[in-house]
Amino acid sequence: MRLWEWLLTGVCVLAVLWPALEGRRPRRGIAATVLVAVLAWQFLAEGFRWQLWGLYGVALGMALGDVLTGERQLVSYQRIRRAALGLLGVLLVVTPVWALPIVEIPPPTGPYQVATTSLELSGVDRIEEYGPNPGTFRRLMVQAWYPARVPDDAEPLTPWVADLNVVGPAMAESFGLPGFFLDHTRYTPSHSYGEAAAYRGEIPVIIYSHGWRLFRNAAVHQMESLASHGYLVIAVDHPYGSVATVFGDGEIALLDPEALPDSEEVGDEAFEEAAIRLLETYSEDVRMVIRGLEQGVNGPFGWLAGMADLDRLGIYGHSLGGGAAVRTCLLEPACRVVAALDGWVEPITSSELSGELDVPSMFIRSDPWRELENDQVLRGLVERSNRRTYWIGVQNTVHSDFTIAPVLSPLGSRLGLRGTMPAAQVFAVVDHYLVEFFDRHLLGVGGRELTEAPPAGVLFELIP
Repeated sequence: MRLWEWLLTGVCVLAVLWPALEGRRPRRGIAATVLVAVLAWQFLAEGFRWQLWGLYGVALGMALGDVLTGERQLVSYQRIRRAALGLLGVLLVVTPVWALPIVEIPPPTGPYQVATTSLELSGVDRIEEYGPNPGTFRRLMVQAWYPARVPDDAEPLTPWVADLNVVGPAMAESFGLPGFFLDHTRYTPSHSYGEAAAYRGEIPVIIYSHGWRLFRNAAVHQMESLASHGYLVIAVDHPYGSVATVFGDGEIALLDPEALPDSEEVGDEAFEEAAIRLLETYSEDVRMVIRGLEQGVNGPFGWLAGMADLDRLGIYGHSLGGGAAVRTCLLEPACRVVAALDGWVEPITSSELSGELDVPSMFIRSDPWRELENDQVLRGLVERSNRRTYWIGVQNTVHSDFTIAPVLSPLGSRLGLRGTMPAAQVFAVVDHYLVEFFDRHLLGVGGRELTEAPPAGVLFELIP
């Protein structure tokens, strides 16, 4: 809870207990004035959020009761009942605030401040296959994070999700929840500033590909942390595979459920064909980013391309995006290293999987994904490679632990948003391995801790 939310709760508790302890209500209008004043200030200072509806109602109800009630004295049984029922009522109405708090994104672990900017890419040689208007040119929205020199008078930190008015309802409704359910995340700041002067010189590039039904900011803590360690990090929104993509002209591309239909509805063969086509689309989106960077400062990335060292380029992703990262590095000469978090590689065609993954790789897998046939397919690819692979299992985690989902609610493990490993520990483990891996194989420094005894809860194997 935020400061004025705590104060409003405290004033409501005091308004309940004061008459119970003193045996009489305060002079008419005093409690009402304090309650309404604190409520109004909470609105002005912090903003409305739906989890506080109950608390707002309690505050207004007690304020109204204070003004309308003529009898100021309370007999003993009324005092006890008022205290017990009043405190229970306040506890109940603040439960949603506890269950769905303002999300706090883990801070970056590197020495640099981070800035971010977004831009659009258009592929005149790529035809859109999904959405309501297939046959048009495919467009992408990408977001970049980079180490920057942030002035003292810089604008406030950017929000976690810039297009929350679209992405929030789309994400909530995709899980069968009311559209307003994630509105409170508009109060969550990232740890990045708006566009700011970058440090001079070329730096390594890391491209991130999100999973099915997610979006480019779904693992923003990873983007910011890598950028704070000296990388140019670029995350791709995959239109129609992302829950929602908002383009610069205001056009919106919502998730296309037919892009990856339910296998029970369409059959295994149709599902497999759709999965292959979608993974290839994700992969070609990543390659489209690489082509844009290769055009230099006169291309779509402008000045950002001037800081990109394409001889030190890594790709990683989560779930379907992890599979796309692997496919891209099987085909793309520019790729120097690859990593995947629960990377879904089964949709990669057998002819492509038969190739050699000729770059250092790292695969981090949650408990359920280590039990899937997908893990065996991935293992076969790894064992055919003559390059070093870091094979990592994180115990007591689930698929969504590799996104920002674990901090969405203290009830996350019961809601299936995370496993039983504490969120802070999951974030620390993933950040540790991502930074150490890219430092060793893109920067050529550090990385010693990659081969030391793994942290608690981590299964580690070095191949070969």
